[in-house]
Amino acid sequence: MSKVYDYIVIGSGFGGSVSAMRLAEKGYDVLVIEKGKEIDVKNFPKTNWDFKRFYWAPLFKWFGILKLTLFKDVFVISGVGVGGGSLGYANTHMYPSDLFFENPIWANQVPGKFNGKGWKEVLEPFYQKARFMLGSVKNKIFNRDDEILKEVAKDMGMEASFGGVNVGVYFGDQEKEVDPYFKGLGPLRKGCTECAGCMIGC
Repeated sequence: MSKVYDYIVIGSGFGGSVSAMRLAEKGYDVLVIEKGKEIDVKNFPKTNWDFKRFYWAPLFKWFGILKLTLFKDVFVISGVGVGGGSLGYANTHMYPSDLFFENPIWANQVPGKFNGKGWKEVLEPFYQKARFMLGSVKNKIFNRDDEILKEVAKDMGMEASFGGVNVGVYFGDQEKEVDPYFKGLGPLRKGCTECAGCMIGC
């Protein structure tokens, strides 16, 4: 049996899954193709030293969640599995500084295209939507490892660059499952246990 799709999306990570969802919401028939498998919670690695479950390297019979690709000028870490890079991205939601948006290398690439608006103004509604969808909040946890990072930053004369970042983490009750964002239409989740499992699958 063959099927004709309006759109075929390759990859189920942040880009692919959101694109597929938005297209499906508009009524299009969408097929999502993913290289990796669906990862059950019990199959996430407990540590990144569990190479077989953490890294994707079929040559070694490792079928984990993260693939490392080295090119001439860049080293890429990408996700493999349903969810793509979201499987182990440390839940970090960095928001670019004004220096990024105003960088002349690309800031003026489309003059007049956005009715006089700059990139920051144009992209801000989408950043807001992403923050809402991902439950992005300021990290509330500050432990000994953070103290060490702050000390190192101070030693380097970069203390002003140290600070909490926004993360896609729910800091509510650790025992009670709730849908804190979508009024029962989203996934259930428990509060963060501060286990540092953000990198290996939460």
